[in-house]
Amino acid sequence: MKPARSWKAALLALLLPATAAAEPSSRNGQQNDANNPLEPKAALQMQDYIQPILSGRPWAGANQFFVRGVLPHDLLGVPQLARASLPVVANAWDPRGAANGIGDLTIFDMAVKSFGARKIGAGPLFVAPTASDPSLGAGKWQLGVQTVMSMPHEWGLTSILSAYQQSTDGQLKTLTLQPLLFVNLADGYYLRSTGIATFNLGLNSVIPVGFGIGRAFERPNGRVINVFVEPQYSVLQTGPGVPSFQVFAGVNLQFPLR
Repeated sequence: MKPARSWKAALLALLLPATAAAEPSSRNGQQNDANNPLEPKAALQMQDYIQPILSGRPWAGANQFFVRGVLPHDLLGVPQLARASLPVVANAWDPRGAANGIGDLTIFDMAVKSFGARKIGAGPLFVAPTASDPSLGAGKWQLGVQTVMSMPHEWGLTSILSAYQQSTDGQLKTLTLQPLLFVNLADGYYLRSTGIATFNLGLNSVIPVGFGIGRAFERPNGRVINVFVEPQYSVLQTGPGVPSFQVFAGVNLQFPLR
């Protein structure tokens, strides 16, 4: 799938007829499981951030098409969830030219603890400077901590992800907070808001607020397909180069563990 067309593909999938999906086991369980960042299912996620407007940089923009793999495992008898994320197609452009390539590789592994329906995960985070161009990554080795809390409701799902990462030379310190809000509708549809607030301490910051729509449906083999489109507007932006407006779109596939 070409990154420039990923949001169009997601939009078309949202419009598929209801007969393409298997019957969900409950009204909200299907959407909640598909959107829960701590769901113990293997997953392949293809997600695109299209950023046509950057703060303080007229005629500049960026695009990051991520491929993410999620793998639950049970190392030393402790339920855990590992995720690797890589911008396999990254673009940045301005009046002086454009850069194309891959971005930085991010990996984290969390131990997961359940408290009834609530779940909490925490563990180490690692960033490798794999970007093929300086404009497509931080250019530094980074270490940090990732945490996730999730809570299902009768009407949907709320979660919050937080991460702190710091370069090994101490020059780059980044804090991210991502509140997730999903409101479930009929026939697998749901409303969503998942903007990531990013604070590059001492450099810049951005707080986007999104409002989008998605749809999750289960195939007869138990695999779950989740497609979505979510425009996001930045209500707070400091420093040049942060997105003033972006569109987040993607297709997430979940696979039941045997």
